[in-house]
Amino acid sequence: SFILEFAGETFAMDPGTCSYADPLSIIVKNCERHNMLVPFGFDERAKPLMPIPYDIKPVVSGDEVRYSVFCDLTKGWEEYYKKWTREINSQSPNEMVIKDVYELTKGNGVDFFWSTKLPVEIIGKEIKISGKKGFVTFTVPNDMTVRLEKLPLAEGAVQNRIAMRKNSIKGEIEIKVKLQLN
Repeated sequence: SFILEFAGETFAMDPGTCSYADPLSIIVKNCERHNMLVPFGFDERAKPLMPIPYDIKPVVSGDEVRYSVFCDLTKGWEEYYKKWTREINSQSPNEMVIKDVYELTKGNGVDFFWSTKLPVEIIGKEIKISGKKGFVTFTVPNDMTVRLEKLPLAEGAVQNRIAMRKNSIKGEIEIKVKLQLN
């Protein structure tokens, strides 16, 4: 999962936690509530081994202007993925590219989930997430469908989940994100 904070607000969120007495505490920990690539097409909820018995470390480099992150996420997910890597690269402070490469061992395809509490507009395949001081935009790849879901959070808050679906057991997903000030 990843989070994206920009212009003093969270544009890609982690749902956090709530009181363990709240039934939502069981739900918000699920992969589907995070900014992840989640396989679909089977009866159970996809999840990694718990605990993951591997030390998975991202390879990271960067400076004040650019950064690069690469992580092989396959280990711990072998029941679902034959291969899964994620790269996040940025060559300037106002853009980044998120790239997942995957091959499933189980399922019909994947959902790329992006969650935020901020307002979301979807026009065709163009996504805009608006904050008070800035906005984030990206385009859903042509071979994917998109839907916006409003999911409950604790204390009446709402999680806007952008669900981008790719109906393929093997592939590459590249999301080019632009960050702009108002």
